[in-house]
Amino acid sequence: MTESRAETRLMNKAVHYLGRYTASRQRLREVLGRFATRKLEHLPPIELRDAIEVVIEKCAAYGYVDDAQFAMTQARSQRRQGRSAVGIKQKLRVHRLDPDLVDQALEEADQGVSDGDLMAALNYARRRRLGPFKTRLHDDPKTDQRHLASLARAGFAMAICTKIIGLADPVEAEDLADSLRDL
Repeated sequence: MTESRAETRLMNKAVHYLGRYTASRQRLREVLGRFATRKLEHLPPIELRDAIEVVIEKCAAYGYVDDAQFAMTQARSQRRQGRSAVGIKQKLRVHRLDPDLVDQALEEADQGVSDGDLMAALNYARRRRLGPFKTRLHDDPKTDQRHLASLARAGFAMAICTKIIGLADPVEAEDLADSLRDL
């Protein structure tokens, strides 16, 4: 099999994968590497590595892979789910994205909100039924402590955790969320 045929097979795999999933360059590199070890094992590793890089560059040139857009999409999605900035950075670090790119994506994801981490903590608490969103009506210090620990493990600062746990009810939490939105 010639190198151009290997590139063709790798490009077909890349297009098929990217048609189903969004990916960073690093993720595409991993997927193509696994494919190459399964299907193109008879080629020398150096040629495969070069062919994979050529395919990734072609995909980037065609606009199929865009690390900036990937970071932005992930940051927005993670913020809506209630993830902290620390958690998002950690998740995107796996994709070997430029830290400045990740910081910029977080800034853009937090546009329209004065405190992105506090808003994300409210979303997290709502989703997990913590603090003011808890289903049990009686106040139990152990429950509050567990809720506080859950927020802290999610990567939120202790000041944010105590602020969320200190809210009395969902109405007060929604008022806080409304005050965070830049209208």
